[in-house]
Amino acid sequence: MRGITAAICSLCLLVATWLTGCIDDDFTTSPSHVLAFSTDTVAFDTVFTTIGTSTRSFRIYNPNKKSLNISSIKLADAEHSGFHINVDGMSGDYFTDVEIRGKDSLYVFVEANIDPTNEDNPIFIVDSIVFLTNGVQQDVKLTAYGQDVIIKRGETLTADTRLTADRPYLIYDSLVVAPGATLQLDPGARLHFHNRASLLVQGRLQAEGTQEAPIQIRGDRLDRLFADLPYDNLGGQWGGIRFYPESVGNKIAHAYVRGMSSGIVLDSCATEEMRLEIANSRIRNSSGNLITSKYSRLYCWNSELSDAAGAVLSLTGGAADFTHCTIVNYYFYDVITAPIVTLGYCAAADSIQGGAPLLRASFNNSILCGKSSEVSGIDFTGSHVLFRSCLFNSMGEDDANFINTVWGGMPLFKATGEEHYYYNYQIGSEESGAIGKGDPAFAQPPLDKDMYGNSRLERVDIGAYQYVPQAEGEE
Repeated sequence: MRGITAAICSLCLLVATWLTGCIDDDFTTSPSHVLAFSTDTVAFDTVFTTIGTSTRSFRIYNPNKKSLNISSIKLADAEHSGFHINVDGMSGDYFTDVEIRGKDSLYVFVEANIDPTNEDNPIFIVDSIVFLTNGVQQDVKLTAYGQDVIIKRGETLTADTRLTADRPYLIYDSLVVAPGATLQLDPGARLHFHNRASLLVQGRLQAEGTQEAPIQIRGDRLDRLFADLPYDNLGGQWGGIRFYPESVGNKIAHAYVRGMSSGIVLDSCATEEMRLEIANSRIRNSSGNLITSKYSRLYCWNSELSDAAGAVLSLTGGAADFTHCTIVNYYFYDVITAPIVTLGYCAAADSIQGGAPLLRASFNNSILCGKSSEVSGIDFTGSHVLFRSCLFNSMGEDDANFINTVWGGMPLFKATGEEHYYYNYQIGSEESGAIGKGDPAFAQPPLDKDMYGNSRLERVDIGAYQYVPQAEGEE
């Protein structure tokens, strides 16, 4: 037994000696033996000052057979730039004698927390991580844009309030517009909502941008989930916009609203007054419904309504009109659970009991298509729901509710997310079934131009966008 134990010990010692011999601990000091990096620049998107960023990383490689000793790793302007680094699990701004074995690598993690700049416009911030190896200096650059921001936490506006375009607003714990108060958003205003925060309107919202200075309403994640997938593309970044029953006379024009969880919600309302007008705007990306309207009056024109895990439009009772709209759903990030348009309480008047107003809805010169069915499968006979000069992907036949329809139409959008998560619902080909198929009767001023000012006088295309041929070499 003692002999077996001795033999095992001898074998273990032999194996350990052999493994040690396989690892080359010799260090090369040749100036031609230096580091390699997975990137030469770590670039952050716009960084709100005083608000820390997510963590980025890159790798340092030793491509040589022998080990390298990195004499120093230094964050060049650590005192002023606002960048912070972690090298192989150690935080700091200066490291010495960091070793990398031959053909091995280590990670460097980078964050940024930039001090206020006292400027309205973003300030370009640059720094570098400097590596000294065998007397040779190398660096990886760090860049970001620092943007001062106005922070609002759980604020209720009890008087008329104007938010300007000077600096972005970062909103925590929701922003409430109290009854009797009006929130005015100037052209170019930027509202960024933190996770689960919402815009809750009991009074009135007047968000009127311009083509040159659209209003931006979105989440506060300015970075990326993956290299080619910005958080800006994802739903569920913040709550959404809710209009309470007492809220009337709201308008969203020349605005880009995206990234919501519950989308835009119009609560049930007994009044016949206009609850919400949406004009020349893009409303997109919701992890629930995009727009939910219950017994309310809604008017939407020259606008793109796109991409939701639920319905793009969920309409129950009330009145709704959509003219020259692109209503599409190619949502990529979850299973789509509803048709693009779901309609409720819209049957013939003698078939439903109760006092709530039946749905009166019209869709004119609009595109309805995507990865799910266009409209909820109900019998429209006798209803006040009309689709006039609209384009559908599906096949069908015209009747009293579907008039001059382009059935089985191919809009041929510029991009629907298949490549690099890029979406562009402008018409991308002269072969599109939407070109020239719109009814000129629905293209009267201000609808004689699309949201980008392209004229509909000579030809009326279906949807929010007129087809504009690309110049040679243009992407």
